[in-house]
Formats: sequence, structure tokens, C-alpha cells
Amino acid sequence: MESKVNYAVVGLFVIVTTMILIVAGLWLSVGVRTNSYNTYVVYMHESVSGLSVRAPVKYNGVDVGFVKSIDLRDEHPDQVKLLLDVKDNTPVSVETRAVLDSQGLTGIAYVELTGGTPTSKPLKAKSGQKYPVIPSSPSLLFRLDAALDDLTTNLNNISDGLTSILNPENAESIRKTLVNIQAVSKTLDDNTKKFDNIMTNTKTTMKNAAQASKNLPDFMSSIQDSARSVKQLTVKLASAGKQADLMLHDARISVQTLNNQLLPQAVLSLGDFSTTMSNLKAVSQDLKQNPSILIRGTTPPPPGPGEK
Repeated sequence: MESKVNYAVVGLFVIVTTMILIVAGLWLSVGVRTNSYNTYVVYMHESVSGLSVRAPVKYNGVDVGFVKSIDLRDEHPDQVKLLLDVKDNTPVSVETRAVLDSQGLTGIAYVELTGGTPTSKPLKAKSGQKYPVIPSSPSLLFRLDAALDDLTTNLNNISDGLTSILNPENAESIRKTLVNIQAVSKTLDDNTKKFDNIMTNTKTTMKNAAQASKNLPDFMSSIQDSARSVKQLTVKLASAGKQADLMLHDARISVQTLNNQLLPQAVLSLGDFSTTMSNLKAVSQDLKQNPSILIRGTTPPPPGPGEK
């Protein structure tokens, strides 16, 4: 009887131990949820290589959940559909974005949630959606890859452009241009002294200009004094003009008086003088023809015998 009891205890111990091991295995593989989670959908537009189920989901670097599943999107095979279980107290809002990131040198990928403020509206599922959709943003590696592709394309374009530019004809033109540049450089080197003289003269000119600017106030004062003198001279000339007008008026009156009074008498005197001169001329002619007039006068002699 005692042997049967020992076997029963051993069997019970084995059963309990097995159950404990099973529960421990399940806990280690699946984990026991002690938090309440919300499920969200993220559509990635890039490769999620390195990301696995149960990979961490972080919000600003803090673990807030894990990746529940990874699948291709049915209607868009170029996109990857991620289901995320995120703690319900995580502030996921309409401004939140999901980014694929990796942990340092280990390369273990995880999903990083960023964005949102305390005043942002919580993200809710829209009509026809089973879970709310968190928009995704390109990862750093994706952006670097795109930038490298663009850089490679640009380098190829530059290389093709240089190849087309550096043909034999253009190379010869460039060689000639370099020769000309060398000649110009030599000419500039030879004319350095001339440039130094020009700079010295320019400096002297600037100094003289500065000195002239200092003397400018005195010069302007002289100009103002000259302007005042010109103004005074103008006033004096105006006064002299008025006096000249008065003198011309008096001269005009004098000339008018001369014309009205003296000229008629002078004309009469000239007429009498002309008559006198005519008479003197006649007398002179008579004397010339008959000098005896001075003795006998102008009375004709008595008629002779036989004269009437």
C-alpha cells in the first residue's frame, strides 16, 4: 500500500512540473499581457528588411508596444502592411508618423512613432477601416538611398556632360584660353608698378578731395557773400536804370523843345543866309565882269549919242 502511494506522489509531481514548464515556455515565447493595447495599421512604402514580429514599437524612444504582424498589402504589393499593438495610454494622434529605424550597430529594426502635441486630436479609425491607420514617413536609410541614387544620377549626367564638352575641339579651345590667361597674367604682373602708381595717385586724389570737402564750407560762405553782393549790385543797377529813364525822359523833352522852337528859327536863318550868299555871289560875279561898279555903282550910264 505504501508503494502505491509513493508512485502517486511521484506522478503528481511530474504532472505539476510539466504544467509549470509549459506555462513558463508559453510566457517566455508569447508573454503575458499585463497592459491594455490598441491595434494600429501602418503601410510602409519601403523594404522592412530586419524587422520581425514582436519587434519593439517606440514613441520618442520609449517602448510602447510591439509589431503584431507583417504582411504585404493586398491591393498594393509594393507596400508592407504592419499591425502594431500600442499601449492604450500612448498619445497617438492625427499628427503621429511611423518611421522604420534600427538600433545602433546591431541593426535590429523597430518602429519609431513621432509627432503630436498634447492638444492634437487622437487618431481614430475612419469609416470602412478596421483599425486606425498611422501614416508612415521614409526612414533615414531610405532617404540616404534616394539621395545616393540622385547623386549617382547627377554624377553620371555631369560625367556625360564633361565628356561631350571635352571633345578635341573644345580641349584645343581650352588650351588656347589657358595660354591667353597666362599671357594676361604676365601682363598684369608687368603692370603691377603702374597699378601701384595709379593707386598712389588715387590715394592722393582722395586726400585732396577730403581737404577740399573740409574747405567746402568756407567756399560756400564765399559764394553766399558773392550772391549777396550781386543782389546789392542788382538793386543799385535797378536804381540807376530808373535814373537813366528819368534822364532820357528829360532829354526827350529837350529834343522836342529844340524841334518845336529852335529848329524853325534856325531854318529861317539858314534861308536868309542862303539868300545873302546868293546875293553876294551875284555881286561877286558882277564885280568880276565890271569892276567899275565899285566906283560908279550899279546905276547904268546915260545913253551915248545915238543911244536911246
